[in-house]
Amino acid sequence: MKSKDLGILLDKTFYSESSLVLHFYTLERGFQSYIFKGGLKKRKALNQLGLYELSYFKRPESDLGIINQLDFAWTPLALFEHPQKVMLVFFMTDILQQTLRYQGPDPQLFYFVRDQLLRLETNEQLRDFPGTFLAQYLMVLGYTPLIDGDGYSVFDMNTGRFSHALGDNSNCVQDRTMLDYLAAQFWPEGTVQFSGVVHKEGLRVLIQYATIHLANFNIDKTLEILHDTLYD
Repeated sequence: MKSKDLGILLDKTFYSESSLVLHFYTLERGFQSYIFKGGLKKRKALNQLGLYELSYFKRPESDLGIINQLDFAWTPLALFEHPQKVMLVFFMTDILQQTLRYQGPDPQLFYFVRDQLLRLETNEQLRDFPGTFLAQYLMVLGYTPLIDGDGYSVFDMNTGRFSHALGDNSNCVQDRTMLDYLAAQFWPEGTVQFSGVVHKEGLRVLIQYATIHLANFNIDKTLEILHDTLYD
């Protein structure tokens, strides 16, 4: 059956001398894989996290669809020309590839990723982007932290809870500046500014939180490059 969908390109692999397998997170079907016949010979940019309109054929019993036509649904002007933004695209891609492979359709999730790409296209405060993206993404996935009462002095990463009770584990954040940073990433409001050192350490904490709650999550290599290019 021939169908159309919007898809965010997560990855591409060689299928033959001229064809590719493209892995998308799509609006209507979630994670999907398609053969793009002759894709290596066509003069069409296949950018990671590019937003495309797909026309495809897929049999119900098959895991692979066949793309008939592939068109840009949005053409970024600066996203792939700015070295630091390219690095942030790789950062996002690493996270999404690890978490969307078995994800079904979720319009809120799809539009969140799309909107984050639009934000990155126009955003010039790049060191703010990774922490906010990861925190907000974890919330969309269902890992929103809880807050006990009106105030807090501890963030327990194991339980995902801001509170006054120190958990019986080493994964607790007590530093006041770091607590303010984490809260600002999960619930952005105002124009609170943090130093590059706080952003760098805060991103490490958020990745640790993600590692605790997401199976087999590891972006150590991407994080090392990001630290070298964005915060040093």
